[in-house]
Amino acid sequence: MSYNLPLEQIEAARMRIAHYVRHTPLLPPPQLRGDLPPQLQLKLENMQVTGSFKARGVFNNLLQLDEPQRERGVITASGGNHGLALAYGAWRLGLPATVYLPASASADREARITAWGARVIRHGAAWDDANARAQAHAAEDGLVYIHPFDAEGTLIGQGTLGLELLDDVPNMDCVLIAIGGGGLIGGMGAAIKQRRPGVRIVGVEPVGAASMRHSMAAGQVEPLPEVRTIADTLAPRAVSGRTLVLAQRYVDEIALVDDAQMIAAMRWLWTECNQLVEPAGAAVLAALFNGAVSVDRHAHPVALICGGNAAAESVFAAYSG
Repeated sequence: MSYNLPLEQIEAARMRIAHYVRHTPLLPPPQLRGDLPPQLQLKLENMQVTGSFKARGVFNNLLQLDEPQRERGVITASGGNHGLALAYGAWRLGLPATVYLPASASADREARITAWGARVIRHGAAWDDANARAQAHAAEDGLVYIHPFDAEGTLIGQGTLGLELLDDVPNMDCVLIAIGGGGLIGGMGAAIKQRRPGVRIVGVEPVGAASMRHSMAAGQVEPLPEVRTIADTLAPRAVSGRTLVLAQRYVDEIALVDDAQMIAAMRWLWTECNQLVEPAGAAVLAALFNGAVSVDRHAHPVALICGGNAAAESVFAAYSG
């Protein structure tokens, strides 16, 4: 399969969505105990509207719908963050929206989605189950299905974060990016490497949901038999053909982290940086703390904190456990 994202389309998407998303800040981490390399910067995309990068792909899709599509409405399946972004985007643009969630999605995320006026339907044990039913529902009712990672509009929208990061750190030489379905690292990788081919791009996956690493090793999309991780937004059983091809072209390596390491990184972000994030948002720092990735040879590395939609009560319970 031959596939790529034209840089000019990512640049156009950045202009298209600019009024609807935030330019998120960078944070040099405090070096109180030498936990991280002093040159590392954190890109706080957890401070994006609706708490994650997903708003970028969502708005890039929604802003290109025609009037009949807008009137019928949109639908998706999500582990939580994409559904929340779609609910917010639909509310902002006055569109009806339906979001399918698997059993693994937290009650907190469901409450946030319904608060923006979207209809929530629970289906299946994992995202893949909810996704199959949501696509069938879209076909039955003539709704526009907005895929969280396997859609060109989504991939291009996520690529705008790569361009923003290059503006923030023009001499960036390494970036760590968490992988779920591969839409974020695929879109960002295409934007970054087409502008600066020498940047090292490192993906990070949970040990219990390493779907991209599994498919890259197989040389084709190959679903995992099961997923088992607290990082529910990084837990599809399979990536897509598009995201696999983009990862094969642009991702230099993939590191793995376990649940305990992500919780420890969440604790560090809260205590040292006052950032309350979800496990997916802490995965990149977990990979640095556990030694799976080293950025010591890089002068200008960046770790992307991709999402912050954690239920505070469950996070603090984990910290005290």
